[in-house]
Amino acid sequence: MKHHFEFFEIYAAFRALIKTQHSAVIKCFSCDLGGEYTSNKFCQLLALDGTIHQISCTDTPEQNGVAERKHRHIIETARSLLLSVFVPSEFWEEAVFTAVSLINTISSSHSSGLSPFDYMGMSMIIPHLEFLVVLVSFFVLM
Repeated sequence: MKHHFEFFEIYAAFRALIKTQHSAVIKCFSCDLGGEYTSNKFCQLLALDGTIHQISCTDTPEQNGVAERKHRHIIETARSLLLSVFVPSEFWEEAVFTAVSLINTISSSHSSGLSPFDYMGMSMIIPHLEFLVVLVSFFVLM
């Protein structure tokens, strides 16, 4: 997303993907007070779907930077994957996809030991780890 005004179309496409591919609905949408998240058009779409719209409180350390912390967690996990097997940075995109898959399948103490997939009631999706196996094999042989 290069511009904030693109958010509504991207969210609508994502919403349709979730409905058709996973036969699920988005139950809750958490966000900050960004204008793209509080527009009337977007709020009406959430209300139409019955999605709970949670807006984080300003000036509260507990809620400030929730998205930033999650983003940092993903980036640090991807960086660790690349550095631990001495993989060049041109494989960054695959490492990020793998990191997100791992994060989504590993259980968490915040959700009573369930993974995000288990917590949402989705079937377990095997992460795309063949990429790292091939890279590790390739770089170990070099």
